Order: sequence, then C-alpha cells, then structure tokens
Amino acid sequence: MRLKHLTAIVCIALPALAHAADDWQTLKKSAQASRNQVLTGTYLHQMSGVVETFHIVRGAGTEGVIELRQSLDGTPREIVRNGSELTGYGPDKKALMAAKVSAMRLFPALLPDDMAGVAESYTLKRLAGDRVAQRECDWLELKAKDRARYGLRLCLDRASLLPLKIMTLSPAQEPVEQYMFTELDLAAPKDRNQFKPHYPLSLPIRNASTSVPPSGAGMEGVEVSGLPSGFRLIRALQRSLPGQAEHAVRHLVYTDGLVMLSLFIEPAGAEPRVERVSTLYGVVAMASGSQGGMQLTLVGDLPEASMMSLLKSIRVVQK
Repeated sequence: MRLKHLTAIVCIALPALAHAADDWQTLKKSAQASRNQVLTGTYLHQMSGVVETFHIVRGAGTEGVIELRQSLDGTPREIVRNGSELTGYGPDKKALMAAKVSAMRLFPALLPDDMAGVAESYTLKRLAGDRVAQRECDWLELKAKDRARYGLRLCLDRASLLPLKIMTLSPAQEPVEQYMFTELDLAAPKDRNQFKPHYPLSLPIRNASTSVPPSGAGMEGVEVSGLPSGFRLIRALQRSLPGQAEHAVRHLVYTDGLVMLSLFIEPAGAEPRVERVSTLYGVVAMASGSQGGMQLTLVGDLPEASMMSLLKSIRVVQK
C-alpha cells in the first residue's frame, strides 16, 4: 500500500513539473516575441494616476529590428529603435528628456533577453485565460520569493506569445503599473515611411541590449557587497564627467534576471547630499546617499522602501 501511495504521488508530481518547465519555456519565448514580433498597435501605460497613450510600429530593418513609438498625448516625443540602438526625437529639449525617461520601460519588451537566474528569486504560475485588444491570451505570474521586489503578471497572446498586457504588482499583490494594447495588428508594416521620426531634434539614448558582458575596467579598485541574493553583475563602466577628468563615475549594472539595478559611484562633494529616494518613472525608483567619501546612487525597478533599504545595506570598498 505504501509503494502504491508513493507511486501515485510521483505520477501526480511529474506532470506538474513538466507543466512548470513548459511555462518557463513559454516565458522565454514571450521575451523574444516582445522584442522581435513585427506589429502595429496602440497601447496604454498607467502609473501613479497618470495614463499615457503610445502608437508603436515595428518591422525588420537592415540592422535588425526597427521600431518607432510615438506619444499620442502629453509631451510630444518619439523613440526609435534600430537594431540595438535607441534614439529619442522631439520638438525641443524638454521633449528629448521626456523621451529619455520613457525609454526606461519599453512595452512590450519588459522581460530581459537573458532570463538566467530568474527562477532563483521568482516563482512562475499559470493563471486563467483572458481577452485583450480583441485577442485571446493566457496569464502567467512571476511572484518574488521575498517582499523586497515587485512581481509581474503577463497576459500572453495565444498565437504569438506577445505580451498583450503586463501588470507590475507590489509585494502586497496590488497593481502599481500596467501596460495594455488597445489595438494590435501582427502583420509586417509595408510602408517604410512609418519608421521616419516626425520631429527635428534627436538625442542618442543608449544601446538597447541588456545582456552586455561585464567589463573589468569598471571594477578595478572597488569591491561591492551587500546586494540581495540572486543579483549578478552584467556591466561595469567608468567615465569622467565632461570637463572634469578627475571626477570619475563608476556605473555598475546588476540584474536578478528581471530587475535591472544600476549603481553609480562618484566622489562625494564638500557637502555630501542627504539620503533621499524618489520615483523616476513608473516603477523605476532612485535612491542616493553618501558613504566613506563616496556618493552612491541606485536606480532600478524596485519599491522605494526596498531601494532605501538597499542603499543602507550596500557596502563599497575602494582597494
């Protein structure tokens, strides 16, 4: 009887494990579709009581994927992705800065290219089906294993696995930000003029890739500890500010496979800034303070309380 009981448990567990593995593979394929699927659509971005509307068109270009997204309300701005490069466009400098801020979160590509390590800090669960932008989709939920990180709930198109709606959830499972397509066509755009920006001014924003291997140059002479479990270094750079060759700023980028966390290290001024934390855009927060003659600034998609706690726990030692 005991052997039969154990056999029954194994028979139940194996399909459950198989389904869990399938869900992780589905999420990886969804991450690829979120960056590469050709499309034309309109989506909403809701955060902190504010709703923004964007039009997006994406196709295949000579350097890889080419994409243009344009704000339909608020500050006029556009963001163009050509291969791995992002460029902001606008009618004035204020619009260019708004484009740079918007580029922090580019729906539907909110999942990283490299999802290695995500399972260490998050659990994945399949939920019920739904309907978004007149298309059938299925919900998957990434839930953080601790209460220091946000969770994600994504409704994936059944045909393409493209995320049609993404909700960011607080540790208390309350929605704090969401993106949602309202119109969507998955056919390849035929008119190349759709990718031409409408505004005269431009601003290079950044390389869009999030999987750049770390460079040792940015870590020379410094040691960082106190990061939460699951975070690994993916990029390390060191730059001098314009006209201030002696004022070097280190930029270290960490990820747990889902959260992107930037740490900026620079010499503290004569009067170090007091500790402070604020939200920059959506769920992207910034915390700053001084430590041992250094000014530390953290930028990442973590709750404000978690950012301030991390700022206090992180330790930077110059060797």
